[in-house]
Amino acid sequence: MPGAEAAGVAVGSRRRAGSSGSNWIAGAAVLLALAAVFADDPARWLVVADPPQPADVAVVLAGDPGYERTRTAARLWVDGQVSLLIVTGGEPGPGDSATSLRDVAVALGVPPGRILLEQVSHSTREAMVAVRPILAQLEARRVALVTSPYHQRRTCLTARQVLKGIAIVNRPADPAGWKPEGWWKDARSRRIVLGEYLKLAYYILRGWV
Repeated sequence: MPGAEAAGVAVGSRRRAGSSGSNWIAGAAVLLALAAVFADDPARWLVVADPPQPADVAVVLAGDPGYERTRTAARLWVDGQVSLLIVTGGEPGPGDSATSLRDVAVALGVPPGRILLEQVSHSTREAMVAVRPILAQLEARRVALVTSPYHQRRTCLTARQVLKGIAIVNRPADPAGWKPEGWWKDARSRRIVLGEYLKLAYYILRGWV
């Protein structure tokens, strides 16, 4: 009977769909269990932090809507670890423009005369290329790179490629709202980590790191 046959096919399809769904759930559970043991490492690898040491200038990367990077750089100046800040960013808006970073740094106690602006960059590499002549004019020999922890590895690798002959000190924002521990549990953190690896792969393909 055609109707019975169709019904049998429908039931079989539902069973297969249910079986596939169960398999997917089981697979996801296994992946989450493995992630709980191993998956902090990819996020931790993105973080590079050097021991505190003096530098000629701190370069502060834009993309800082919460001003964590700016606060960390201002603290370096207040503590006497750097004598100048270079704030970067050619995009408009809070945290993305060099002027917004400067205004926050001034509010945190850094004199306007100790802050230089780089206002043409729209990416990490563009920022490094744009600050290179500024650092050359300053005759800077050691630079503190200040950015978010997840952004530090790519920034450091890019700086070493572009700013040859200048010692790099990695000073990721601290405290920072993002932590590598349990990054795979949070959708925003997953986007950050996976996005950084994709950007790093692109930089590698372009020969920028």
